[in-house]
Amino acid sequence: MKFQTTLAFTLLLLVAMVGAGTVSALYGFTLGFEALKGVRQPEGNPAQQLVRSRRASGAGDSVNGIELVSEREVIVEVYDKIYAQEQELKRNSVANAAQPENNFVKLPASETVNISTNGVEATEETVFPLTNVANNIRFDVTNSRLLGNYWVIDISLQNGSNSAVRFLYNFLELKDAQGRLVSGQTEGLPAEIPANNQSYTGQVRIPAVILEDVETISMSLSDYPTQDITLEIADIPVVR
Repeated sequence: MKFQTTLAFTLLLLVAMVGAGTVSALYGFTLGFEALKGVRQPEGNPAQQLVRSRRASGAGDSVNGIELVSEREVIVEVYDKIYAQEQELKRNSVANAAQPENNFVKLPASETVNISTNGVEATEETVFPLTNVANNIRFDVTNSRLLGNYWVIDISLQNGSNSAVRFLYNFLELKDAQGRLVSGQTEGLPAEIPANNQSYTGQVRIPAVILEDVETISMSLSDYPTQDITLEIADIPVVR
């Protein structure tokens, strides 16, 4: 009789343990299922995962439903368009150089001398150079001319201060009389102007095609990175 009681008690304990284990397993499964909602299985194919990541990165971020454009993509696209336009202008200049033009009007010798001495030279003497000085930094526009399909402006910088000054010429701002930005390329000037009071010369090249309706432009250049010095020259006449 005692043996049967012990066996029954043992079986009861086993049933209770199995029931408790089953309940615990179901409860744990339910908690895990709720916690992992929305989690997908990792992509097994690395190549497919790379393609999806590229698509996701190319789609752009969004904030409050507004899609943000990548700054790098904008810069690259603008650079590509400017580069393509410059290449087209270069090809056109080469084609025009191969076909010399003769647009001169034959005038008497006396009239030609009067025009050359009293016209062009007098204009250049009265207009150039244009100068601006800030913090002992001198900025000059010494000349301008039409060269092929480009309008070329000769500029110079001179540092009379006690320390070298750095410039980032990509930030050279060109505007027409209406305040519209004009695209140009600066060449020949060093990135750092030493404090030796020496004049450093360079050029600003602007595609002539974008200056058809422009009479004058203004030029503004700031030091980098502090931008404590701003050199500005206005009313630079466009030569045609």
